[in-house]
Order: sequence, then C-alpha cells, then structure tokens
Amino acid sequence: MRLAIFLLSITIASTSLAQTAAQSLGQQLGRQTNIEADFVQYVLDASGSRLQETRGHMVLAHPNQFWWQTADPFAQLLVSNGKRLWIYDKDLEQVTVQTLDQRTTSTPALLLSGNGTDIGAEFNVVMKRGDNGLVFYRLTPKDPESLYQTLRLNFKNNQLLEMQLEDAMHQKTSLTFSNMVFDPLIKDDLFNFVIPENIDVLEMDQF
Repeated sequence: MRLAIFLLSITIASTSLAQTAAQSLGQQLGRQTNIEADFVQYVLDASGSRLQETRGHMVLAHPNQFWWQTADPFAQLLVSNGKRLWIYDKDLEQVTVQTLDQRTTSTPALLLSGNGTDIGAEFNVVMKRGDNGLVFYRLTPKDPESLYQTLRLNFKNNQLLEMQLEDAMHQKTSLTFSNMVFDPLIKDDLFNFVIPENIDVLEMDQF
C-alpha cells in the first residue's frame, strides 16, 4: 500500500513539473506576440554533419499568422493568415494553397505564432535553467503523427535564441535567430498572399 502511495506521489509530482514547464514556456511565447527576425537554418544528419544551410526572414503574429521566407539556394515563402496557408516555390513557379492544419504545430512558424496556452495539451515539456539567464525547453509531441520527435527552444533573458527539431530519422534542423524586433509595424495585407501571374496553383482543399 505504501509503495502504491509512493509511486502515485511520484506520478503526481512529475505531472506537476511537466505542467509547470509547459506553463513557463507558454508565458515565454506569450511575451513575444508579434516578432520580426532574421534566421539561419541548418539541417544536420544523424551524425551531426551539416547537410544544408539556409538564411531567411520571418514575421509572426498571433494567432497562427506568419510570413516565413527562406533565401537561395532553397528559396521558398510560407504565408498564413491563420486559416489558409500558401507555399510559394519561386523556382518551380508554383503555389500550393491549403487549409492551415493545426496538427502541424511542431513546425517552427506555427509553434512560435500559435497559442502558448495550448503547449501542455500538445507537448510534454521539460525545462532546464542554465547560467546567465539561459533557459532550455525540451518538447516531445503527444501526437504520434507529428512531423518531429523532439523540439528544443533556447531562451536568454526571455528572448528566443535558437530552436532545434529532430525527426524520426534523427535528422536535425537548427534555427538561430538574430536582429529580433518585438511588436514590429506589420502591413495589413502581409499575411494574405497575392498569387503572381503565370504561376501554377495547386489547391489541396476545397474552400
């Protein structure tokens, strides 16, 4: 009986810690409602060797609105108004249009622009504190169909520095952020993509 009570107390304590970590991360993300920043994205294989480097620029606004552009050699623009998602591949002269899928919140743009209060419902969260104002969060998606197995967000003095993602094949994506501006001036139509002329349009859903 005592063993059962002891094990139950451990379970309750672990759940409480997970909730506290999720709440802390939600607060961190909530502080950064609208963000504009540059980023560098690295793709690494399972051994840690660098496969690809891409630079880009992002503008995020809650809830689930983003403008996420990567430069050459893999130029692509993702735009969401919170309901629709446009993926513009300039080299392919193609735009893919689809309903924004909330299950893809493990992707960087959606995770950062989403509702921070839902973090605990979607992820198991572990938090670690380091020196000099560093805080690390490790997230494990609860959805078995998530695009990624683990995610990690690193903050310093409440500012996001880096995001790391690892997929089922142990390929890692690392994003480092710089020149971050909070509550930037955002154009009214930024999150509604205007499809250029003479571009192929693939509609994945019926609106």
